[in-house]
Amino acid sequence: MSMSSRAVVGVFLLVVSVFAPAVGVVGAVPDARLTVSDVTVTPGTPVTGAPVTVTVTVSNGGGSPSAVEVSEVRLVDDGDVIARSTDPGALSAGGTLSVPLTTRFADAGQRDLAIQVIGSDEGNERVEATRPLSLVVESAAPLVELNVTELVAGTETDVGVTVSNPTTDTLRNVVVSLSTPNGEAVVARRTVASLDAGAGEGLNFSVRAARAGDSSLRVDVDYTTASGTRATETYEHPVAVDPLEDDVGVRVTTVPPEEDGGQQPAAGQLGVLLGGGAGAGGDTTRDQDGGEAAARVSVTVTNFGNAPISRIVATPRVGSGDGETALARVGVPGPLAPGEEATVTVPLERAPGGDLRVDVSYDVGADSSTATGRFDFRPRTGEVRLTGVDLVLEDGVLSVSGNAGNVGRGSVTGLVVAVGEAPGVTPAYPQRDYFVGTIEGSEFAPFELTARVDANATSVPVVVTYTVDGDTREERVELPLSGVERDGQPDRSAPLSLWLGVVGVAVAAAAVVVVRTR
Repeated sequence: MSMSSRAVVGVFLLVVSVFAPAVGVVGAVPDARLTVSDVTVTPGTPVTGAPVTVTVTVSNGGGSPSAVEVSEVRLVDDGDVIARSTDPGALSAGGTLSVPLTTRFADAGQRDLAIQVIGSDEGNERVEATRPLSLVVESAAPLVELNVTELVAGTETDVGVTVSNPTTDTLRNVVVSLSTPNGEAVVARRTVASLDAGAGEGLNFSVRAARAGDSSLRVDVDYTTASGTRATETYEHPVAVDPLEDDVGVRVTTVPPEEDGGQQPAAGQLGVLLGGGAGAGGDTTRDQDGGEAAARVSVTVTNFGNAPISRIVATPRVGSGDGETALARVGVPGPLAPGEEATVTVPLERAPGGDLRVDVSYDVGADSSTATGRFDFRPRTGEVRLTGVDLVLEDGVLSVSGNAGNVGRGSVTGLVVAVGEAPGVTPAYPQRDYFVGTIEGSEFAPFELTARVDANATSVPVVVTYTVDGDTREERVELPLSGVERDGQPDRSAPLSLWLGVVGVAVAAAAVVVVRTR
């Protein structure tokens, strides 16, 4: 080595020995103490398709020699940034900063994530902090749909709840609960053992609101996910509760015989009323069908209110005061929903005439109510009169012929016309009595009788026996012998009343013939 080379080396060593301590001091200055001190995940069990928020707490240690300007906080999934926050703030020594990061996961399963914090110190040097984060993403929660009409205060209302599984896995032990802050849930809990992927289940509930106004229904769904985790979802559904309206009508009308082919129902059988009732003070309809008498009436009940009625009982009554007659009560199946109506046929063959009142009692909401329908009932009944009577006396034997006419609207049955016992009068062969049978309303049938009479007889009794609506009636008619030919000679002493009677009988017979012809 030459002298010049040694000189250069000496100078270099001198320079190194002078500046080496200074380089060591710069290298010994520590970085800002940036750390991720805490991480929280909301919700605690993330589900697919739903937002998940990861809140990152970033700290700068109290002994840090420099403040830090945080430029970015990232949430990284397998190298891909899935959420970030830019320029969230600065940290002095000992300071903390909370940064929320929100994302969604399309698929269920475990996620191994990383949180990266990037910043710079006062010397504009890059500062970083990293922390791993593992979480499990569950399949999405069940979907809930409510089918509910307007609620009515004090009444029970059906609520339909459909629970659906939007995931690709089976949900198990699904428990659905329904509640309302305004009232009570009558049927509040339903259970589904398993709900397959993509499937839905309809469940029925009942609620009773306590008062009118705005309210809400709450549905809680507890279920077990495919990974075995127990989860709960809550849904709120606003509803309006209307005040109770009790408005029902009752209408009473006649029933034409042709509606049942002429067949009359058994007496006392009220039939089946398909539901109905009338509110206290509700509408009633009075119908007399032009004054025609009725053997049966129809009772039509319509619910004009906004709440169903139940436990319906119809009680028909005929007459008034002490003469009132109660017919058989009828239990009506219910409930009868708003807008529905039902009709019952009430037979009245055995009922006396007068004011017909049908009282309908029922429950609506928490109360009971009654309404009344009225009808002016004039029963169709049968009544027999003898018309067109002809008396012929020969050799002490009196022949009586004529017509037995039914002047009523109802039929008579078992009609028998017979000669009665009287002084000087004895029933004689061959027609002591005559069986006529059945005569419909406004119809007649002929009869013939024979009796033996002597000179002391002044009249011949004729006994008429028949049945109307199950009641047997017996009437006695005295036929005067004044004016009857005796031994071929007419009696000239016939009184004026007899001739007037004959004229009346002729007119009545003509009227019967006219009715029958019509």
